Amino acid sequence: MHIDRRSFLTGAGKFAFATALVSPGAALQLASHPVRASQSTGAHSWSVGDIRITALLDGFVELDATIFADADPSERRTLLEEAGQKPGKFAVDVNAFLLEHSGKLTLIDSGTRDLFGPTLGKVPAALRNIGVDPANIGHVLLTHMHNDHVGGLLDENGAAAFPNAELVVPAAEWDYWTSEDVYSAASDQGRYSFAGARAAAPVYKDRVKTFAGEAEILPGVFPIALPGHSIGHTGFRLASGSEQMIVWGDIVVSPQVQFAHPEWASTFDADGQLSIASRIRMFDEAAADRILVAGMHLPFPGGGRVEVHGLSYRFLPFE
Repeated sequence: MHIDRRSFLTGAGKFAFATALVSPGAALQLASHPVRASQSTGAHSWSVGDIRITALLDGFVELDATIFADADPSERRTLLEEAGQKPGKFAVDVNAFLLEHSGKLTLIDSGTRDLFGPTLGKVPAALRNIGVDPANIGHVLLTHMHNDHVGGLLDENGAAAFPNAELVVPAAEWDYWTSEDVYSAASDQGRYSFAGARAAAPVYKDRVKTFAGEAEILPGVFPIALPGHSIGHTGFRLASGSEQMIVWGDIVVSPQVQFAHPEWASTFDADGQLSIASRIRMFDEAAADRILVAGMHLPFPGGGRVEVHGLSYRFLPFE
């Protein structure tokens, strides 16, 4: 089965969903479960139809503003100052998302473990705080295989953090990040980008499912190809009844600047121009159809909606 946004939003479903998304608060009032939010537990939950979604805060990382090398320096500085960031720096949250549907648990991305310092690696604690045993998670979906998305696949001893989970990965991502030829051709600095994927691949190799295209991969979960940030970077459309939400991975690395300037690619992008095209396409869809979105680097809990703001866009987070 394939689902696209236009066919999904036809008829009564279109009316019900558009009405639900007049504001984030209105959408949340329709949830079958109340929203739970707590910075101390690192978890925040809401529902999309029958799918229960819990954002898990892995922590935050501070990055150098020069990763937006093509940005106007003055405009970049102004935006970061307005967002309360340190001079020349910006901090971004790292999120993962737990889905509960039909009594089964699925995790989208896994966080960083210890690959980026002590301010990160908190997904295991967030799971403990909400009473979820990682052994009960049946699938881990990956938007892509950068370190901050796959590091948490292993525990501190190098064993599978999710011992009973099937790893569900875009085929292009798996092929690239597990390729010995690609790794050998990378620079010494670039090879660190492979650390998480190369460590996790042999541990999960007997329970990996790869996919291509946008056909349903789990009940109510439809991949969306969003290449550019990584070669096979993928979002996931969550659909239940007349409701849907898009988990868009790393379409946005810096919410402080990329809603105002979606044409600013980062040095983390494998293909800057392709990442820009994917970002603008996703912004346009989310704004036009008033679709709730969630992102791995949006402010925790990482959910909200996008709207057109003059000649650019802005993000309205959950209240």
